[in-house]
Amino acid sequence: MRGTFGSTLYRDRSGQSLVETSLILPLTIILALNAVNLGYFFCVCLNLTTASRMGVAYSASGTSSVLELAVPSAPTVSSLVYDNLIGALPSAVNTPIRVCTLALGLTGSGSSQMPNCAAYGTTSGTFTDLQPDPEAPFLVLHRVDIQYSAAPLIPGSAFNLIGSSLVFHRKTIMRAMP
Repeated sequence: MRGTFGSTLYRDRSGQSLVETSLILPLTIILALNAVNLGYFFCVCLNLTTASRMGVAYSASGTSSVLELAVPSAPTVSSLVYDNLIGALPSAVNTPIRVCTLALGLTGSGSSQMPNCAAYGTTSGTFTDLQPDPEAPFLVLHRVDIQYSAAPLIPGSAFNLIGSSLVFHRKTIMRAMP
């Protein structure tokens, strides 16, 4: 009897691994594709942060050449930011960017002194209000704002636990002497 009882159980378990695989495989695929989308959003965030940092550093220090003491113009700063974004992010050409630099002149006087700003990009962006440097007029805040809307790489409601679209806003500020 023992032999027949054991062989019956063995025959009943023959499709168990197939059933377990068919139950766990969709969950594993959903988790893997969500990890891809999350990684893409992290990559977007890093590229925006790097582009804004490079733009504001160039705006504040220029080419760091002894021979060239002029502050770079706002269009030059924005083209540097766009050059950093276009290679890494799709549709970065339309990204709204705001550049506040000493090259555009100053508004206010004394402790309320701030640089003027210029906006670039074909779409409009929502940027926060500017604040003067606490140590104005001795220092001026150069600023680069970027706003980018990113859609996930893999569309579909099951693969987008984060959302159908995220809007990233990166703001970088650097002090410089006027």
